[in-house]
Amino acid sequence: MLSVTPIATPAFALLSYVVREPLSRECLVIDPPRDIQSWLSDGDRIKAVVNTHIHFDHTQGNPHFRGQTRVLAHRAERSILMRGVNAVFTLLTSGRMQPRIAFTLAEGDRFSLGGEHITVLHTPGHSPGSICLYWPGNLIAGDTILAGGVGRTDIPLGSSEALKRSITRLMDLPEDTLIWPGHNYGATYPVTMQANRRALVWALNTL
Repeated sequence: MLSVTPIATPAFALLSYVVREPLSRECLVIDPPRDIQSWLSDGDRIKAVVNTHIHFDHTQGNPHFRGQTRVLAHRAERSILMRGVNAVFTLLTSGRMQPRIAFTLAEGDRFSLGGEHITVLHTPGHSPGSICLYWPGNLIAGDTILAGGVGRTDIPLGSSEALKRSITRLMDLPEDTLIWPGHNYGATYPVTMQANRRALVWALNTL
């Protein structure tokens, strides 16, 4: 069974995650914060770093992994605008250069951790290449779905119509699915899909 370690960073109310398979110690690092090294141990076998999207608040810990492991994002995030803004703000906020991000992820890709499988879901709206990571009972949601809300679309390359489609799709997941959001703005997390449904219906009617 996979374990989820949430990492709360006061700046930007960011939530990052390390997903581990306890026996093999294989893990994914998701949206790493600047102090990600303090959350890792020598026994961790990092399969990849995954950015749910490349807004700079979700990529500040990427430089820690330069030359160590793959840093991955969805192929729709590789626009010149998004890469340029990300590189500038990562340098300004972390003082370090962004390592190469491989924009190779696509809908249906899977990561294997000790025989457990995590599936990439392409959920555009907050950004063109926003993704969620799903395995039975759990959804690492990035900024697509938050606890009690959804991600913003009033930002460059955001799309309300795309986010509506993504929300509608995710609402088909089992009611007991735990949603692990990309930010914590004071709500309790994780939250089940059932408990979050009212907020998602509201979002569909107001976006």
